[in-house]
Order: sequence, then structure tokens, then C-alpha cells
Amino acid sequence: MRLPVLLSVSARTGRASRLWGGALPFVLLLFLAACSDAGHESFLRGDRLLAEGDTDAAIAEYKLAMRQSGESPEIFLRLGHAYALEGDVDESFRYYGILLSQDSSYRYQAAADFAALGRAALERGTRENMARALQPLLSWSFGLIPADLQLELARYFWSEGDYTRALPLYLEALSDTVGRSEEIDVRVFYEAGRAYEELDGCARSLEYFETYLSLVPRSGEDRAGAEWHLGRCLFQVAQEDRATGRPGGALRRLDRMVELGVPQTLMDRAHFNRGELLLILGDSDRALAAFEEVLRLNPARSGPLVQRAEQRIRQIRFENE
Repeated sequence: MRLPVLLSVSARTGRASRLWGGALPFVLLLFLAACSDAGHESFLRGDRLLAEGDTDAAIAEYKLAMRQSGESPEIFLRLGHAYALEGDVDESFRYYGILLSQDSSYRYQAAADFAALGRAALERGTRENMARALQPLLSWSFGLIPADLQLELARYFWSEGDYTRALPLYLEALSDTVGRSEEIDVRVFYEAGRAYEELDGCARSLEYFETYLSLVPRSGEDRAGAEWHLGRCLFQVAQEDRATGRPGGALRRLDRMVELGVPQTLMDRAHFNRGELLLILGDSDRALAAFEEVLRLNPARSGPLVQRAEQRIRQIRFENE
């Protein structure tokens, strides 16, 4: 008599198992849907709180939504943006970094937030934090950095002696003002020239120093410094011209340096080199005057070039007799 009962129980249990097994996916879907709905609600609450300016609460809701519904570009975007609004550079970078590793099309939103972080740091007077906020944009495109921040960032790097990173930003800032001369901060030309000079590009620096001097008033800021650096670079480039067989170019550089009158420590050498170049070009009268200027600049007759200048003067006078 027990066998039918056992069979009956077994049959009922088998049906129950089959029924539960068939319902399990549906139950899981209901559970996941409930989590998804809860995540969506947290997501919407986060948006509402963010719009109201409560970034801390919004961030908490976004993180809850991520736990409930999983990671998504929309969550990373909002967390990156919320942390940017809060001024937390590191956390904003972290979430935007995850987002951009999945989809680079969000780069412009990230750039806007980083630029806002940089501007806020600049307004607080923390230029180092401005540079940190704008750092990712340097590797993407200078064009993503607003023009005024390009210049501020260039000047920050320049003040730190980092001319390698400063110079491209100066050039980018200048390219943005082509055809709009009234918008140019003329000091940019001086600073770009100095950056070129420090990077062993004296030949490239000349045009920037000359442009600055043509635009700034005689009493303008950095004018004396620009003249000094221009004179130094003219002397250096003249030596390069002479070494590569371009005496005419070298002479023009030295003539301009003599016109400036700086650096004074190089003036006797500049006049002596002018004399040598003028002899090469067959202008003995001007060469004689150049060598005599060497003597005038050394009234004690103790300078290292005095003896050589006196020798050249005797040579020219002998040949003219």
C-alpha cells in the first residue's frame, strides 16, 4: 500500500520541481526588473538633486543606481560631471577616464568640465591646480582648451621653466588671434621668443622679439629685457651665419645689435666681428671705424680684443697709404 503513496508523492514533487524550474527565469527577471526600476529611480533622483545643486546627495544616488543597475556610460558621465561641479579633480578624472576608455565621443563633455575646473582654480589663484585640471586636454587637443586658458597655462609652464610645454601653447594662442590684432596681448611675442631662446632656437626667437618691440611703447613692460635678449640672439645667429659662409647675413645681424646697444658685455666683440666681416666684403673704411670702436669701448686698452683691433687698424692704414 505504501508504494502508490510514495509514487504519488514522488510524482507531485517532480511536478513541483518542474514547475519551479520553469518559473525560475521569470522570477529572476522580476527581481532584475525590480532592481533596474530601483536603479532608474536612483538615477532620476540623482539628476534632480544635481539640478538643485546638492552634488553630494546626487553622487550618492548615482552610486546607488550603479550598485542596483550596474555600470553604464550614463552613470560614469554623471559621476564625472558631479565631481567636477564639486571641484574634486581626481574623482572627476577617474570616472571620465573610465567613460572615455569605453567611448571617446564623450570627450567634449569631459573637456568642458575640465576647462571649468581649470577656470575655477585660476579664479581662486591656484595656478598649479589649473594646470592639473587642464592636463588631460593637452594630450587630446589644444583646441579643446579655451584661448584665454591656453595663454594662462602657457604662462604657468613658462614661469616654471617648462618651455617645452609652454611654447606650443603660446603658438596656439597666437594662431587664435590671426587677423584680430586688437585682441593680441603683445607680451605673448616676448614670452614666445624667450621660450624659443631657451630651447636653443635663437634664430626662431628673433622675429618674436622684433614683433614685440614694434608693438610695445618705448616705456613698455619687458622692453629692456626684450632688447637684451634680442641683442644676445642676434650675436649668436651672426656667429652661425659667419660659420656657414653667410657674411652678409651675419653683418646685418650685428648692425642691428649695434643699433640696440645691448648686451654691453658683447659690444666690443660685435664691433670687432663687424670689422672682420666688412674686410671680407671689401669695405675697409667701415671696417676701420668698427675696429676703432673696439678701442673706444676699451679706454684702458686692456680688453682681449684690443691688440687684434690695433693690428687690423695698422693693416688697413698701411694698405690705404
